[in-house]
Amino acid sequence: MVFMVASTALGQEKYSIDDSDYTNTNVEMADQFRAEGKIYVVVAVVLLILAGMFVYIIRTDRKAASLEKKLAEIKGLDKE
Repeated sequence: MVFMVASTALGQEKYSIDDSDYTNTNVEMADQFRAEGKIYVVVAVVLLILAGMFVYIIRTDRKAASLEKKLAEIKGLDKE
C-alpha cells in the first residue's frame, strides 16, 4: 500500500517544456548508427523479425483452416 502511494507521488513530477523541445530533430543514437553504417544492420534485423512473424502467422492460419475443414468433414459424416 505504501509503495503504491509512493510510486504515484513520484509520477507527479513536472518538467518544464520550452521551444527547444518542439524544434529538436536530433536523435543522437540514430545519427551515430547512420554515421557508422550500423543503421542498415538494425533495419535488416527489424525486417527479419517482422518477416518471421508474418510467416508464423500465415502458417498458423493455414493450419487452423485445415483443422477447421477436417472438423467440418467429421461433423458432416456424423450426421449421416
